[in-house]
Amino acid sequence: MTVGKDIGLLEQLIVTAGGDDRGLVEITKNLPLDELTSVLIDEVVFRANINAAGSAFRQGPEAPEIGTVLIGVHHDGLTQERLLSVRADGTVEPAAETKGDISLRLDYDLHDLVRVLFGPTWPRPAGTYASSFLPAAAGGRRMPPLETVYQGMDAAGTVLSGLSQHHPDLSELARRYRTDKWGGLHWFTGLYERHLREFRELPVRILEIGIGGYGSATLGGESLRMWKRYFPRGLVFGVDIFDKSAVDEQRITTVRADQNDPQELIEVEEKYGPFDIVIDDGSHVNGHVRTSLETLFPRLRAGGLYVIEDLWTSYCPGYGGQDRVPVDGTTSVGMLKDIVEGIQYEEQPRTAEQPPTYLERNVVGVHVYHNLAFLEKGSNAEGGVPTWVPRTPRY
Repeated sequence: MTVGKDIGLLEQLIVTAGGDDRGLVEITKNLPLDELTSVLIDEVVFRANINAAGSAFRQGPEAPEIGTVLIGVHHDGLTQERLLSVRADGTVEPAAETKGDISLRLDYDLHDLVRVLFGPTWPRPAGTYASSFLPAAAGGRRMPPLETVYQGMDAAGTVLSGLSQHHPDLSELARRYRTDKWGGLHWFTGLYERHLREFRELPVRILEIGIGGYGSATLGGESLRMWKRYFPRGLVFGVDIFDKSAVDEQRITTVRADQNDPQELIEVEEKYGPFDIVIDDGSHVNGHVRTSLETLFPRLRAGGLYVIEDLWTSYCPGYGGQDRVPVDGTTSVGMLKDIVEGIQYEEQPRTAEQPPTYLERNVVGVHVYHNLAFLEKGSNAEGGVPTWVPRTPRY
């Protein structure tokens, strides 16, 4: 197993962005403003580029630049400035210089920008920045050419989309980042939205088993980027048997590990957990699915979710499934049937030699859909129906 980078600074920013000012003051007073600014601008660029997420798949010449946006970050009497270039295809990238006039200048107090990007959604989003549109023309009385105005507005709007606290829904993000979780092979995102929306404002840790792209070092990571955008305060981790470190970026960390090796999974959790959400979109081999669940579910935080995708392999012998119905407990679907029954362990006739298993004591809900299942973690120990309640109907 190989483990990735340290994410301490980023995690501290995310957590303190949701608290009072004292936490932000403490973390920012001893860190260089240029380092903090780079972290924040990286996030702005990522979010703004959602409109060009498919550009890597397009062929052709580089789109022309339509404008530049200058962002100034101010703190304790110091200022850091970053220039962003916006192209006609919607891509945004850092720039060392501009070929023409600046389209928009934005100025933020450091703490305000941290909260906009990594804090909970503000009910009153106004008053977070100062702006100047086409600042080179601001002192004159002659209107710039209309093409300059329109291109400036496009450039400004593109960058500001990366600073907005309006967050797209999951199906839209799946389309933008070209995952297979919605729009053809699967239709999972509506179900994910139902179960994950309560986590969206929280500083969660998400682990997804299976990064995609098979053995290619540069392909894959589409759903990791989708989760990163869906959870604006989240840290996203991916596990794959292939080296996918080329997918790593701010808030995304990949680890090379085998989901069928409990010790390797434990090492991942010990370095980066505990996780709030675990998603198994890995090999889909039925035995691997069970190994991952039995290893990681006990390490999932209370109140978290464990998700299993692609239950169809329960009926495929090539994946360790069975070509019959009903399937037995060695398959993913059969395992889920056993878990559903196990939730009712307090009502079952048992002897002292049959103590409840970990899953029986800690799975409090199972939601099974077509090819997709969600397991809720909690304390399944309500006591059961009292023994004095009659076990035969009284009518």
